[in-house]
Amino acid sequence: MTHPEEGQSGWPGSTANGPEPYSAEAADSRLLRIPLISVAITGIVIAILAFIFGGTDGLVAGVIGTVVVVGFFGGGQYVVTRVLRNNPAIAMNTALLVYVVQMAVMFGLILVLQDATFFNPKAFALTIVGCAFVWTIAMVITMTRTKVLYVEPGSGPGQTP
Repeated sequence: MTHPEEGQSGWPGSTANGPEPYSAEAADSRLLRIPLISVAITGIVIAILAFIFGGTDGLVAGVIGTVVVVGFFGGGQYVVTRVLRNNPAIAMNTALLVYVVQMAVMFGLILVLQDATFFNPKAFALTIVGCAFVWTIAMVITMTRTKVLYVEPGSGPGQTP
């Protein structure tokens, strides 16, 4: 068994004082990776099932629904992380507002497009509901497993970074 050299902790990507801190952008990309992958897989599965049961119209609905969910939820997460960096005190209020607006817009899309003829509206609704559910669960799991600093170390009162 080899031992780490002096000044090393033995863990990849770490120093003697602990793991190297991640930049805010790296933390954001780590938070989005699991939900994006989960929604992409869910969207592909639903689109394939919609194609099997509804033909090309079902496939188009599945793809459009997946893109809509990724766009809305990814954009919402971007807004929440920007607010969290600039004003952490209102981050929870912002997250709740963004989520409610996302759900309202998605519900509105389902209502507006329920009589669409260029795709299968039922497959579209199923894709949106399924992908939104998977995104929410994946984000909760990712947030519980990831420890993200919401205060920069060394940025307290009287300290200059």
